[in-house]
Amino acid sequence: MRSYSSPFTVTRGVWNWRILGLAMCLMVVLPSFAVRGMFEGRVVEGNKREAGKYIYVAGKSGYLRRVNIQRCKVRFDSALPAKERTGSALDYLRDDAQVRITADQSDNGEWVAVDIVILKLPLVDRAGLRI
Repeated sequence: MRSYSSPFTVTRGVWNWRILGLAMCLMVVLPSFAVRGMFEGRVVEGNKREAGKYIYVAGKSGYLRRVNIQRCKVRFDSALPAKERTGSALDYLRDDAQVRITADQSDNGEWVAVDIVILKLPLVDRAGLRI
């Protein structure tokens, strides 16, 4: 007697290989989707030796984030009056400035800024005093 097997019938061994292949594809593709985050906060004082490389941002919830700023674009918010925008936006990236940061998270968990928007200037600068 002859048994009939459907071409759509898959044996258990073949399913195992298909699942393994799918898992391997996901392991290769998923790391390419980097984590991008956006957060707001106030710039707080950091180490003097890290100046120009990192800033520390205190969020509204109390969390403090260290952000790498070496390869990012810094700009003023459009709501900031033009008369207050003197000089480079990078010059205002210091203590007490309110900022919104768009950053990628690297493999070691460090935030690397892509774009920084200065929402409010530091209080000292708004009073007309220069540091």
